[in-house]
Amino acid sequence: MKNKNFEFSPDLYDLQVNWTERLKKEKDFFSRVLKNNKIESMLDIGCGTGHHAEFFSGYVKKVIAIDPSGETIEYAKRNIIKSPNITLLEEGFEGLEKIPFSEFDLITCLGNTLPILGNRRNVKQALKKIRKKIAPHGLAIIQFLNFNSDILEKNRFYNPKIFEKDGKTYILIKHFEYGKIRTRVDFIMTVIHKNKLEDFFVNSSYLCTLKINLFLKMAGNSGFKKIELIGPGGKEVFDSGKDISLWALLYR
Repeated sequence: MKNKNFEFSPDLYDLQVNWTERLKKEKDFFSRVLKNNKIESMLDIGCGTGHHAEFFSGYVKKVIAIDPSGETIEYAKRNIIKSPNITLLEEGFEGLEKIPFSEFDLITCLGNTLPILGNRRNVKQALKKIRKKIAPHGLAIIQFLNFNSDILEKNRFYNPKIFEKDGKTYILIKHFEYGKIRTRVDFIMTVIHKNKLEDFFVNSSYLCTLKINLFLKMAGNSGFKKIELIGPGGKEVFDSGKDISLWALLYR
């Protein structure tokens, strides 16, 4: 068994996400937030392959999208980004001060980009940096797992995802192993070619176990004045005993 620690190529990452369906589900939530808060400029941290940035470009005048992976940024430039009002930069949380724009109306941090920083110290620093880059009337949207131990235990294994590329079949299973401080996430990949097993590997990393009370404390200590927690559907109030993930709206 190989442990490649999140060395997914961008194209394989894209294949395991149904972006059309995902953005369709998220459209009402994002469009409501963008319009209600009169967002004109935004920063997408951990933009990945750029699908959200491309979506946001239809609503705001300026989108800056950053990711620490140069390979992923180049993939986004070649394959996903079409809109002229998007700027892609190879950068992460540690370089937010380097971004050549002082403030944004909205900052997004989606798909567990915050917990994947790995520990509480890094998350605290990231929240403080995010707040400093938000305009006085602005907000941040942070999406992450519900780290309620009972919820994670019920959802330890996600349903397999099966996709094809270059004549090969890829079977992906996502697995979570809860820990009080850090939670391990495994991407278990099986590769089949010509009806034979060609490869099998596990991409593993650790997420900061960002329980709700801990997150609220960190966000408050970072200076955010108002915090809303919304369930994964984007309409209902977050229910920690039911929902597998959430949106946190942090107002400066």
